[in-house]
Amino acid sequence: AGRQSDWDIDPKSGVNACKALKDTLKDLDGIAESEIAEVRRYALMPILAALRDLTIRHARARKRSGRAGFHDLLVWARDMLRDDADARNHFRARFSRLLIDEVQDTDPIQAEMAMFLAAQDGGVPRNWRDVSPQVGKLFVVGDRKQSIYRFRRADVRQVTALKEAMSGTELNLSQNFRSQQPIIEWVNQVFGAWMPDGSDQQAEYVPLDHRWEANTNGSAAPPGVWRVGREMDGNMGAIRAAEVRGIAAAIRKVVDEGLPVLDTDAMKTAGDDVERYRPARHSDVCILMPRRTGLRSLEITLDNADVPYRLDGSSLVFETQEVRDLMSCLRAVDDPADQVALVAALRSPAFACSDVDLLDFHHDGGRFDYLDADRETPQGAVSDAFSALREWHAARAWVSIPTLIERLIRERRLMEAALDHPRTREVWRRYRFIVESARAFAEAGGDSLRGFIEWVDRQMSEQARITETPVPEGDEDAVRVMTVHGAKGLEFPIVILTGLNSANRASADSVLFDRDTGNVEVRMGTSASGYFMTERYEDLRRLETEMDRDEAVRLLYVAATRARDHLILSVYRPKGDKSTAAAKIAAIMRNGADDGENGENENGEVEDADDSPLWRELDVVGYMPSSARRDSDAGGALAAIGAFFGADGGASHSMRARAEWLAERERVVARMGAPASVSATGLAQIAKEEPEEESDEPWRRGRGGAPIGRAVHSVLQTIDLAAGAGIDATARAQAVAEGIPDRAAEVARLARTAIDSDIARRAVASGRLWREAPMSSPVPGGAMQGYIDLLFEEDGELVVVDYKTDAIDAEDVPDAARRYELQAGAYALMVSRATGRRVKEIVFLFLRPKRERAFLNVEELAARAERTAASRFGA
Repeated sequence: AGRQSDWDIDPKSGVNACKALKDTLKDLDGIAESEIAEVRRYALMPILAALRDLTIRHARARKRSGRAGFHDLLVWARDMLRDDADARNHFRARFSRLLIDEVQDTDPIQAEMAMFLAAQDGGVPRNWRDVSPQVGKLFVVGDRKQSIYRFRRADVRQVTALKEAMSGTELNLSQNFRSQQPIIEWVNQVFGAWMPDGSDQQAEYVPLDHRWEANTNGSAAPPGVWRVGREMDGNMGAIRAAEVRGIAAAIRKVVDEGLPVLDTDAMKTAGDDVERYRPARHSDVCILMPRRTGLRSLEITLDNADVPYRLDGSSLVFETQEVRDLMSCLRAVDDPADQVALVAALRSPAFACSDVDLLDFHHDGGRFDYLDADRETPQGAVSDAFSALREWHAARAWVSIPTLIERLIRERRLMEAALDHPRTREVWRRYRFIVESARAFAEAGGDSLRGFIEWVDRQMSEQARITETPVPEGDEDAVRVMTVHGAKGLEFPIVILTGLNSANRASADSVLFDRDTGNVEVRMGTSASGYFMTERYEDLRRLETEMDRDEAVRLLYVAATRARDHLILSVYRPKGDKSTAAAKIAAIMRNGADDGENGENENGEVEDADDSPLWRELDVVGYMPSSARRDSDAGGALAAIGAFFGADGGASHSMRARAEWLAERERVVARMGAPASVSATGLAQIAKEEPEEESDEPWRRGRGGAPIGRAVHSVLQTIDLAAGAGIDATARAQAVAEGIPDRAAEVARLARTAIDSDIARRAVASGRLWREAPMSSPVPGGAMQGYIDLLFEEDGELVVVDYKTDAIDAEDVPDAARRYELQAGAYALMVSRATGRRVKEIVFLFLRPKRERAFLNVEELAARAERTAASRFGA
């Protein structure tokens, strides 16, 4: 009858026969998996051998032709010192002493070179770890706690190996010359507990000694460590939104109240050791983040709060609006026939033609051809722009590229126009960057404007990251925003450390280097189709994952020690969280150890997780972003008016009426200013870390966020779901339409995965199905809308199917499906209200890998989706 208890007892094992059979099948499955893994390893080895030979051939070809990259130079120099005794002795005699500074940033090849240069006379082993350095010749200075460059093979194990090979005298330098005493005490407390003993892959923590005493003569807010945020209910989207608002409020408080920071200029002028302080400015503040997750929402919030800031470090300069506008102008100058570029140039700040200007020009008989000077054209902004474009088009053959761009920027007053931008200096820097890039392009042999435009187009398509100017101008009063890696070696009076509520998703690369054996371990394939991997890859992957987690702790140590006067930590985090850095820090602060448990006071009561004398709460109430602060101020003013005039009297009645009118006006403005609708995919993004921009193009909505996803959805919208006829041709057409012609085979493969699924067969068998069905439903305060990929009727009830093209592992499907619960509820709500029929099931069909995830608690999810949508509308 299908129950294990209905089976007999197996006489051989004395256990239930069903269980015995399951155990046997598990054993057989394990044997089969082992055999398959062995065959896959044998299949992989010829491929790896071919790749190895190809790599070596290319390296030798580069050497023969004299074309070398930076890595080639390192390898060739190492090989020369290791293999050529004459060359090694020549350079050993040339350098009497070697000093390696920042040794924690040294990679293995650089360490080898140092050891060969410091080697004693006589034969030298080929393995640098066996080299005995000459006594007193090699000195290294560094801090294992600041080892954060594992991505280029400079890690803690490398420093340990070099230290063991040297076997010399070690001296601990514990004096910190940067941070104030309270910051050093906090750092010792936290990281002394977080990396206490050290290991092969983690640094041993050595307590720091402070220099400054933080003597501010009784200031109410002396230098030290502060926190903003606490545990919160809700999903990560809401928590991160609260976090960026809290950071903006913290900056306003720091500057408005003038937190004291060391006045180094006054101290230099005085020439004594007396600590002198001044009020903090925006330029004293640096926001540090371990990674760029959530950067866009932080930018928007800082803009809304009127906080001036600048982004430091690597950025997508070519993706900025200023560069795009400037490149549209250059395309129009180079190619008069490019109508798209011409219209974009006319609408850019360089010419500032409005849509009305363009429409009037067209209605008055104007043609968008600026070379047609003989034709009579309507006078106005468009005609003036054409005159300038004609002049530059003629000049492009006679003047250099950087000169032409400088003329365009100067004559169209783009620098002056940027004065109205909230971050004027960033715009100026980007204009100057394009001019300097054009100058470098010309010096490298580029001789045409079209060639420069094509070069910039390649940078855009490859999403090239450019390191912008690291040092701000002396008179720029703006908060700096940068990653921790970008801040290495720098210091700031005030550091705000954010991003502590992100889980550490340590993951290993598909190619790993085993330094113990000298082998390369590789994994290919997916969990759905099965991995092809070398024998020790899995062991090495686990080790790499552990090392990633350890490095994440060191990254926070580096961030915290960038602060001189004030360290502000954002510890917004979910209720019950014990795994994120924010939760770990709170636990250490409470208990002095990393146990992750709540502490109890002498009365047996659970203490606040964030209480500790080593840090203080930065009260940011009243320092909300400007728009929220205005709303709050208006409400407070109305309440004050009512309290002052009382409840009776003609004047009080009049003032109450006015106050009520103003309050109602505020409510109407707030309601009308709220978004009118929310999409089902928009609700799904609330459960994710990053907001997703919704497309303004109706044909793109509800059809996957990336080109590959849109192409797959388009194929599944049109082909025969029963037979799949014409799938290859349709996939090729859609891949071309999405700008990914080289991925047509992948589009076809994913579409076939969908039509071969059980849920697609159920839909076809139902005889009543609908594809790409638009849906909408009212919710309190607005409307919900979306597109249903596949909808079919089964036994008088409805089933909703949504295709997912996320590239994830099979074991991650349950977590991914949970992130889409709000989207599932939105579909259920819209379909049930639009049709009046019951939705019995919501199915997410993941195509990479092929997995179905069904939700049967439809009514519960629909109610959640409606509540969430209503909260977005303020209802």
